[in-house]
Amino acid sequence: MTNQNIITTRFDVRIPFFLLAATVCSLMLSLFLLQLFAGLLSILWLFESMENKKKAFDIFTLLIVIFGFVRILSIVFSQFPSDSVQSYYKDALFYLSFFSFSFYMKVLGKAHLEKITYIFIISAIAISIIGLVLFNLKLVERAQSFSSGYATFSSYLIAALGLYIALPFKTGRKYAWQGWAIGMALILSGVVTSMGRTNIFISGLLFLAGLIFKKIKIKPAIVIAVLTVIISLSSFEMNKREITNRVDNPATLSDRNILIKGAIDLAGVHPLLGFGPRTFHSIFPYSNLLSDKGIGSWHNDFIQVYFESGILGLLSFLAIIISVVFLAFKYLRQHKSDSILNEIIFGTLLGFVALVLSALTAGFIDSPVLSILFALLISMLSSIWYFDRIEKEPKINNERA
Repeated sequence: MTNQNIITTRFDVRIPFFLLAATVCSLMLSLFLLQLFAGLLSILWLFESMENKKKAFDIFTLLIVIFGFVRILSIVFSQFPSDSVQSYYKDALFYLSFFSFSFYMKVLGKAHLEKITYIFIISAIAISIIGLVLFNLKLVERAQSFSSGYATFSSYLIAALGLYIALPFKTGRKYAWQGWAIGMALILSGVVTSMGRTNIFISGLLFLAGLIFKKIKIKPAIVIAVLTVIISLSSFEMNKREITNRVDNPATLSDRNILIKGAIDLAGVHPLLGFGPRTFHSIFPYSNLLSDKGIGSWHNDFIQVYFESGILGLLSFLAIIISVVFLAFKYLRQHKSDSILNEIIFGTLLGFVALVLSALTAGFIDSPVLSILFALLISMLSSIWYFDRIEKEPKINNERA
């Protein structure tokens, strides 16, 4: 019996695969290329049939739509319309990217999803090397990429690290585990030299999780740890400025105490739909106390979403996060085998949780790079749920027949 729920595309599958791979590769290389490739993939999706789009619709899509609807309401009722109206065009690519990622990953199938995952990991290693080179050449004070700052750089790397830990190296190849260990050490060194304390802590938790769940064995773990220490210390020896400042001022809170004070003072104002997106500069009461006058957000996505879109926005945001974590755990409980899809699900869960934890002291909602990465990770999980459902449906249909 033919499965009527299989999603097809109007185009040669090589086209969306190339655009998806190019989007993943350009995440941290070039904002222009990222927007170009993600935009072209979204345009492609717009021309797909409505019937196939409906087949790709799932719980994740529904929650993203609800979140987007609440964000639109918060723009419409914004206390500062001139600030919030920017979100119409600045956030559009995030939603379009999610719809197109989710759709085409389901169209392309398991083998292409695996390729995309490895492309993402290889790109992360390359980005980490770029950040380390820029740092060692003293072109930047903290490791970062060409197109994004150190906070975005390290948050991207810890999300990639989650997937890297879960995916096995090719055991049949000579020096496979050594190359795998070197790649992980490079990513960890990139996180360390970016000097984001929260993300360094999260990367340590990911490494520990890899050991607990036996994704990292003891011998590779020792090699990774030693290499990470050597690369990081060597880099700090080459570029001492920021680390010296950190040693001299170990208790600095990066203005977060002032941000928290402002959040407490405003917590009860406009609780339903918030003040509107991108209104931080207009509502923050203690801008004159900030040592860093360039701060433009709450440095915490949960606080940010609350003040921008109120309790409705926060609840819809939390619903997305909870659904991803819950359904990933559910899939892993139901599928005990060591298949590549299980590894991708586990890695996606680690990377997703790492990204969400990083949002406690930074954020990805307003980031043109990390918001698309957020959409990518959810889409990977969405596609695997789709593959599982499609495989089960013919059996159900046959039983009914």
